[in-house]
Amino acid sequence: MVYMQWLPALEVGHAKIDDDHRTLVQALNDLHTAADQGKDAKEIAKVLNFLRDYTVTHFSTEETLMIRHKYPKTSEHFTAHADLLMRVSDFIADYRQGRIASVAEMMTFLETWLVEHIQGPDRALGAYLKSVGA
Repeated sequence: MVYMQWLPALEVGHAKIDDDHRTLVQALNDLHTAADQGKDAKEIAKVLNFLRDYTVTHFSTEETLMIRHKYPKTSEHFTAHADLLMRVSDFIADYRQGRIASVAEMMTFLETWLVEHIQGPDRALGAYLKSVGA
């Protein structure tokens, strides 16, 4: 069962960023599947770690593009990225220590953050990159 469907409304118009976002959506679906199938904490932590690590890689891609093309809202975008990474790291730590009984809270937060970030700051970044020919 698919938890989060990739929709054209999530595209920002930059091929690499859109591909990375598709991978993040798939990672959320993998997390949902692992939880739905009753996988053990070790397997769920493995998916969470992939999600965190891939997010770091994706943010690095975006941040490199922002710096290279002198994106005017780089500072705000960097801050949003750092805030999410801290939150995901906290989720992982809480999950490993048994302070989160269900993955549902994480899923809701991650889906909401991803959709809002893609449709807001990332869409603005995509438009900017297109305007400068990147």
